[in-house]
Amino acid sequence: MTTAEPDAGPQKRGRHAKRDDADDRPGERQDDEGQDVEESRKKTPAVEGPPETVRDEQPRTQKSAVEQPAEPATIRSRHAIAHHPAGASLLTAAGLLTGLALAPLLFDRLRFEVATRAADAARNAAAPWPGGGEPWFWPGWVATTAALVGLAVLVLAAVGLKAPDLVVLATAVVLTAATARAAWATFDVLDARLWELIPVCIVCVVAFGSAAAAAFRWRSPHSDDAGIGTGEVAGVTIGAWLLVILLLLGGSAIASSAQTHADAFVTSPPQDLAGLLSVRAADAPELDDLRGSWVPQVAAAQVTDDAAASAYALRQHDWTARFPTVLARGDDVGAPGLDDTWWLSLVAQPYGSGAEAAAWCAANGLAEPDCSPRLVSG
Repeated sequence: MTTAEPDAGPQKRGRHAKRDDADDRPGERQDDEGQDVEESRKKTPAVEGPPETVRDEQPRTQKSAVEQPAEPATIRSRHAIAHHPAGASLLTAAGLLTGLALAPLLFDRLRFEVATRAADAARNAAAPWPGGGEPWFWPGWVATTAALVGLAVLVLAAVGLKAPDLVVLATAVVLTAATARAAWATFDVLDARLWELIPVCIVCVVAFGSAAAAAFRWRSPHSDDAGIGTGEVAGVTIGAWLLVILLLLGGSAIASSAQTHADAFVTSPPQDLAGLLSVRAADAPELDDLRGSWVPQVAAAQVTDDAAASAYALRQHDWTARFPTVLARGDDVGAPGLDDTWWLSLVAQPYGSGAEAAAWCAANGLAEPDCSPRLVSG
């Protein structure tokens, strides 16, 4: 007896069976696919935020990394003076100041009239060392400080040492403040009609302007491309020195030519205190040669204001027309009771004793107190 096999179609079960059935029933197939998609979503880790954020995350990160500066700003603020935007102005001011300080030493070795007059003019603003004398354009210690700072700037620029912006600013401010007094003295020079000092005034005014320009350019850029090259440091320095020499020699040559060839040329005495200080600075080397000796003193007065200074300048001018006379301040001779308010007219004739100096006075018809011996201390 043969038994009929059960129907295989209804017996199909499981996943494959549902897929086969889904082919016949479209609605059930979509449900199964939706279930598969839901299962795949459960297996994939969720990412918070919109899809656009995920897609742009990596490019934005790379962009911010590119925009980030490679070095901090403090490193960029260090520059060699030759490459600093204030370098050219700072080097010009330093070159003029050092050239002015060395000009008297150079001109004294040339030993001819124009060079001697140029040296005397330079001493009015040059540092006391090595030119000698005391400048009246500014106090001696200010002139020395300005010359030393200028020399330091030239040395640092030559070796290429990097300096922060604040150091450049401080240096420029020191040179600006030091040259301001000398530049302002130009008005005194013009009022006193001391035309031979005009070249010195020009040097001081240009140095002041260059130092002030450097103070305004103290900030360095983000690159080392700005500024002059290290090889040009020597060129700027030598150019500034030549400018000082040419101005001083040219001004002295013009004054000497005018005095020699002008018809009925009459020299006018210096006016005001600026004039006395100028003559004193010019006579300082000659006074140094008289130290340790007795000399005839032909005039002396205490000067406390410009009117008294002008009056004594006229007396000094008159004595100079009669005898070789030097002008000294009271504190120049080292005598007790004489301070910087006293001014003395001394004949440039050294003697070994006071009696010999007194004999000179008698021989020239001058009696005390108009003429008396004076010891110039060493």
